[in-house]
Amino acid sequence: MKIGFADYYLDNWHCNYYPGFLRDAIRARGLDMEVTHAYGMQTAPSEVTNEDWCRERDMIPCGSMEELVASVDAVMVIAADDSRTHEEVSRIPLSSGKPCFVDKTFAYNLAAAKRMYALADAHGTPVFSSSAQRYCQDVIDYRAEHPDKPLFVSTVGPHSLDNYAVHQLEVIEALMGAGIRRLKAFAAGEGVTQLILDYGDGRLASFMQTPQPWAEFNFMVTPDGCGMNGKRLVSDDRNFYRNLMNAIINFFSAGVSPVPREETLEIVSVIETARTARTRPDEWFAVPR
Repeated sequence: MKIGFADYYLDNWHCNYYPGFLRDAIRARGLDMEVTHAYGMQTAPSEVTNEDWCRERDMIPCGSMEELVASVDAVMVIAADDSRTHEEVSRIPLSSGKPCFVDKTFAYNLAAAKRMYALADAHGTPVFSSSAQRYCQDVIDYRAEHPDKPLFVSTVGPHSLDNYAVHQLEVIEALMGAGIRRLKAFAAGEGVTQLILDYGDGRLASFMQTPQPWAEFNFMVTPDGCGMNGKRLVSDDRNFYRNLMNAIINFFSAGVSPVPREETLEIVSVIETARTARTRPDEWFAVPR
């Protein structure tokens, strides 16, 4: 199996490191897979060309997205820093019928996300999207040990709503599942974002995001009404990147996404709703389904 990388431009953190992470996971499992081709739609702001980027990573540069898709058996759509480019970057891969991993955040808004899934469905293209934080080992272990949905999850994390909120929301969805009915923000502006997410059945999640880039992710889960049973889940990148790469490999092999589509769509919908909610604090907003 040949795997290709597609991006708006190639010289960015996820695109720079994911080929190596993926190769390490393939090598560890002794699989007949290889990371071979790449295409960036634009030259990177760093002025690193597709040819230079591919040369450094022992990959073959393609002259078009069509050439990339024709050359490989599965596609990694990255563009992780700006989801507003995802629909454009993924259009041809999602039309290919070949397994397609779309990096976080899947889409900028719910309308775009629905169009992307509809395009994939029309061409029989399997689609998988996730943040690496969903694959923290503590999150995986907790889910294995606690099959019931918890009563409450609390998350804290860094950076901005548009490109980093997905990391916290992936953990909330992994533990609580889809079904958020409404949300409320408690602070206005572009800085700190504080949200309460209401499932409508007595279960709640809290979300706090600070623009401080070095703030650590922190996940707390309470399985029932007794706070003494709460547990802190550790975010450890030594595990979550390895676990994500293995999930991607399994997806490329089987063509079945390990993350329900409803959860990916809900994450996009929550982020879109939160953009409005934080301009009107202390007001409930329905989360479109």
